[in-house]
Amino acid sequence: MKLIQSPENPLIKEIKKIKETQRRKIFFEGVHLVETSLVSDYVFTEKVFVTEKFIEKQKNFLEILQEKKIPVIIISEKVAKTISDTVTPQGVFAIADFKIKNINDLSNPTFIVIADRIQDPGNIGTIIRAAEAFGAEAVLVTHGTCNPFSNKALRASAGSIFFLPVIKVTVKEIEEFVSKYGLNLVITDLKATISSFNMDFTKPLAIVFGNESKGVSQDLRAIKHTSCKIPHKGKAESLNVAMAATAILYEILRQRFLKSP
Repeated sequence: MKLIQSPENPLIKEIKKIKETQRRKIFFEGVHLVETSLVSDYVFTEKVFVTEKFIEKQKNFLEILQEKKIPVIIISEKVAKTISDTVTPQGVFAIADFKIKNINDLSNPTFIVIADRIQDPGNIGTIIRAAEAFGAEAVLVTHGTCNPFSNKALRASAGSIFFLPVIKVTVKEIEEFVSKYGLNLVITDLKATISSFNMDFTKPLAIVFGNESKGVSQDLRAIKHTSCKIPHKGKAESLNVAMAATAILYEILRQRFLKSP
């Protein structure tokens, strides 16, 4: 196995460039995220970087990488600290490439989540995590949303981003996609008159969660849709968008579970 000791190594410089954009090719760290990426159908793990200390503690993990024939590169502790975003790196990192690139790669969906101009990486990561957990087939991300592939978003997704497509789209693409597959477009709105409990979420569906302070954009509202809100009894004005998404996505799963044989 190759050993890299200098932060000036060309491969380490490549990692730093990937980190600046984090788009379809991404760099991430930590045992859980790397393990999760290895069993994903949506990403191809190109390389894994490990420290000697990590190898000593995780020999079984190294054997898994070798079985999957994934190139393993050893890096020094100094290099690990220069590429890590954490105070105490776990000593394992990876570069991966997403296989699904655009909305045309999806076919015959029945349950899609749309994240519209979400600003906080923690929120988008949590929405992706909830979407995957409750059965969504993809998350579509509009212009103005923070990078769903950033390290903070990846960590917030807890690896769920490796199990469903997350695709950046335009409003026009959403309109054409919804029309093509006969999806009911549902917008979450605090001012809606219909509660999520009274919506029929068992039909083919695309549900939209909007910006933390401004809600869903007018461009998306211009598409034929239905609006709904979450009923709540508390005195606070509203839920955080990630919390609201989790509540509604669970209700979608509940309705579909009850309807299924």
